[in-house]
Amino acid sequence: MSKKRDDIAGAANRLLYREGFASVGIDRIVAEAGVALGTLYKHFPCKEDVIVAALLHREAGYLAALEQEADRGGGADAILSLFDRLLDWAEEEGGNGCFFLRAAADHAEPGPIRDVALAHKQRMLRLIENRLCEAGWRASLTSRLTPSIFVLLEGAVAAAFTLGDRRAIAAARDAADLLLCAYPGE
Repeated sequence: MSKKRDDIAGAANRLLYREGFASVGIDRIVAEAGVALGTLYKHFPCKEDVIVAALLHREAGYLAALEQEADRGGGADAILSLFDRLLDWAEEEGGNGCFFLRAAADHAEPGPIRDVALAHKQRMLRLIENRLCEAGWRASLTSRLTPSIFVLLEGAVAAAFTLGDRRAIAAARDAADLLLCAYPGE
């Protein structure tokens, strides 16, 4: 990705996440990115393309944050570290809820934006499944635990946004810990 394209995607990520899809126009993104309107349109023919780039930009940062200092050892810590990184991310990036869920809700028609949001959720499921496998859970347990851990992570993001309280992430982590203790890995 070119520097200008990345600057535009980063600016769109910040503005759209903070203020919403409907309230942010192309002119605001251009100003935030510090580029000319023609530069934006050179890289992104329409606002939908800017939104897709913003989502992918946010996802790259989010997945990198989840992997940062991840406990790759065995057992529950490999999964619980996802909640720890989520808490760090929410404190650093803000707690305006799930950008991907908001994008899908605001763009209800099938298309690139919904596709990116769905692909992100599928990547999260695979990340959790891979962590469980690496941490020693059998395939039969992994297939049962993955959706539950996913729902706990998603619920933590939603509750922290809705309630304005980061303790929701800690509560979801505690619930995941209980679940993992009930179905220990090998």
